[in-house]
Order: sequence, then C-alpha cells, then structure tokens
Amino acid sequence: MRKHRNQVRAGLIAAVTAAALTGGVAVASADDTVPVSEDAHTFNQNEEGLFELQAPADDSGGVQPMNWTSSLTGWASGTTKESRHWADNDYTEIQFTGCSMVGATGQSVGVKLWQAIPFAQDKDMGTKTFTNCFRGSGYTSKGEWNVHYNGGDNRYFTIAHLNGSAYGRAVVNVKKVYVDTTAAD
Repeated sequence: MRKHRNQVRAGLIAAVTAAALTGGVAVASADDTVPVSEDAHTFNQNEEGLFELQAPADDSGGVQPMNWTSSLTGWASGTTKESRHWADNDYTEIQFTGCSMVGATGQSVGVKLWQAIPFAQDKDMGTKTFTNCFRGSGYTSKGEWNVHYNGGDNRYFTIAHLNGSAYGRAVVNVKKVYVDTTAAD
C-alpha cells in the first residue's frame, strides 16, 4: 500500500512539474465565455478615430512636436509625467500594447484620464487598470471613458499605479500607445 502511494505521489509530482515547465495545461469547452482579462482587446490600426499618441521626449515631461514615438519608457506612478494633450470632449479610448516593467514583475498599470481645465484644477475622470498588455508584446489593453466636465476640452493621462500601488520604484514601458476619440467604431 505504501509503495503504491509513493508511486502515485511521484506520478503527481512529475505531472505538476511537467505542467509548470510547459506553461500548464488548459482545458476549454464551448461553454467557456469568460475573457482572459477584462481589458483584453485586439488592436485594429484602421479603427476610425484612432491616432498614435506620442510619448514625452525627455524626463521633463515635454513632448516632441509632430514626432510621435508610439511608446512610453520609464514612467513611474505618481510622477509629474503626463501624456500629450488632445482635443476631446465626450468619449476617450486608450490602448496600451506590449507593457513591461523594470523593478518589478509587471501585472497591472493604472491609467488615469484627466480633463484639462484652463485656470483651474484639472478634473480626474477615473482610472482604468490594464492587465492584458503584460501577457506579451502583441497583447493590447484598453480602457474607455464616456464622461465630460464643463470648462475644458483637452484630455491627457497619467500613470496612477503600478501593480495596484501608487508607491514603489518600478517603472512601466509600453511598446505602443493609441488614443481613440470616436465612440462609433
């Protein structure tokens, strides 16, 4: 009996080890409708209203005029870095493709949308948490905001948190950043 238990245990350990080394075994059925991630999205570069958002050119938060880099490099949460401003008044969709972190294992990035209000405090329009873009360089996350505040018509985003924390030493890199201002896609 004891020999049989040891053989079963050895077989289970071998199966778990093989699954861990090969990335696991997934079984799916036609009834599986739960998405991998709430923010999972397939990028379509021909989507109406979509434009590539440039990243700041230097550490001061400035941007290169008309020279879009299509990436973010070394953005930390809670810093003064903000994206380029764009004209928008009702609907905004932000997409990140190919996210990675330096200083931590990348799991999520909080993208906070702001409405710029001239001569007043900018309005926080909410934060979306992106996770799908950390699955690999070709994976895209998206967040949609459908809100408006009076007094301004330009928007921008900042990084609110990395892996759920507004504090830490990690920074995020994003291979491609896109903004869509057209809800009718």
